[in-house]
Amino acid sequence: MGKINFTFNIALDEQEFVRVDDYIFTTRETLRREEPKVQLICEKFLSTLKEFEGQLTMKIVEEYLLLSKALDQTCSFENNWDDKKILTELINGADHPVSWYARNCKVVCV
Repeated sequence: MGKINFTFNIALDEQEFVRVDDYIFTTRETLRREEPKVQLICEKFLSTLKEFEGQLTMKIVEEYLLLSKALDQTCSFENNWDDKKILTELINGADHPVSWYARNCKVVCV
């Protein structure tokens, strides 16, 4: 049994995706079935990543996703996190424990 490679072209509007390394993050769920390196994300996360396009690596995105899960599990679900500040710290190479993010990255409601 051999391997077969498929190549296909897709057209997306600039606001429908963000590219990080060899991966595409998009809100278009149908693409997930076509290409394993296409990741389905919500529109809010897409717009956040779009602001940092060109500065992101898959390692940073994976760290962000793990950190988000850790924050949600260790803190009250009512907390809102400043995703932009978290990504900025990760892009800058900061090495903070989860507790630092919990103390410094809450969204202040006014």
